[in-house]
Amino acid sequence: MARLIRPEQAKQLHFLLDQPEEVLIEFCKLAIEYINSGINEKKCTVAAKKLSTTYETVRGALEALVALLIDSTKLALSEREFHTVVQAALETINEKQTEILWQFITSKRTLVDNVLRASCQDELYFRDLEWRIEGRIASRTIRSQATPVIKMKFHLDTECVSEYRDKLHPEPVDHAPETETTKQPPTRREVLAETDPAMLQHMIQALEQALLEARTRRVRNYVKPTPS
Repeated sequence: MARLIRPEQAKQLHFLLDQPEEVLIEFCKLAIEYINSGINEKKCTVAAKKLSTTYETVRGALEALVALLIDSTKLALSEREFHTVVQAALETINEKQTEILWQFITSKRTLVDNVLRASCQDELYFRDLEWRIEGRIASRTIRSQATPVIKMKFHLDTECVSEYRDKLHPEPVDHAPETETTKQPPTRREVLAETDPAMLQHMIQALEQALLEARTRRVRNYVKPTPS
């Protein structure tokens, strides 16, 4: 089971659990406003005065609630899984409070999913790689062994497509002049990099470790709600 609530987050959520249920419901509404337009400092200040606490405490509890909503959406937890995780992390939570949080999460899951998708639109995806090795051979001016340099060109794209799309579905050649209205913004980008063999070996090991972690259940739970 994924770790949904961290210790510091649980401490902040306990502040809400010690309040009447109406306060928890109002904080759920503030959390949606937080996602849509950011923190509302005026409402947080008013809430702090009503609850006889500090602005920092109210803001921390609100941010913990927002994190709970986002992480629950990413993990796509079922109702049973959510109840199990929440009751294990928040010992003092009662059944009614758990139900309020679950209704809050399920009612806004689509909204959060759309926000997460929109925030990832500018991400660059790997498309292709070119590389070559450069080195100086048999030079009398160098007394020590020369270290070769590996130069790489990464082909990236903001559009996540199959690497075989261009080969299977080549774009038709259009000889008509391209106007300003029909011109599409470029999605591809090229990044040049160079490294030495030692750093390249370290990069390979890091990528292989990342591939192993990508096969774990914890990572699959995160990527499951966002289809490629």
